[in-house]
Amino acid sequence: MTPDPKERVTRAGGRLDAAGRGAGDAPGRGVTRDVEPSTLKDLLERPPRATVAFIDNEQADVLPVRLQYRADTYRVGVASKGATDLHDREVVLVIDDGPYFFELRGISVRGKARRIERAGPGERDELTWYVIEPRRVLAWNYAAMREA
Repeated sequence: MTPDPKERVTRAGGRLDAAGRGAGDAPGRGVTRDVEPSTLKDLLERPPRATVAFIDNEQADVLPVRLQYRADTYRVGVASKGATDLHDREVVLVIDDGPYFFELRGISVRGKARRIERAGPGERDELTWYVIEPRRVLAWNYAAMREA
């Protein structure tokens, strides 16, 4: 018996419909790794890595930053020497952690960078500081994957 070419089969032998759903799969259901940013407060308080991405001369660029998160504000410090001025630019701040797949977690903040004098008292002059006015904040945690 020749199989119908319109019918697809999964590796486990189950049948898929034209939309790629197997038996028992409901439309619109899936898996998500998205979490509320508040569940990752420790990343904001002690960020293992933080970078800011932006467009410069029609090319994407990324800089490592020092992050200070206080009172729901994102302050980033970039090396003053040779760094691109980020004032009034659209930027994406990424704070992430985790060496293995199910440990990956992070926060992404998209917004406008505004230059500030210093992030706080006692800050050194070797960094230029910006506050990011968030337009969109996303968070993910692969260890918290669940059905959407």
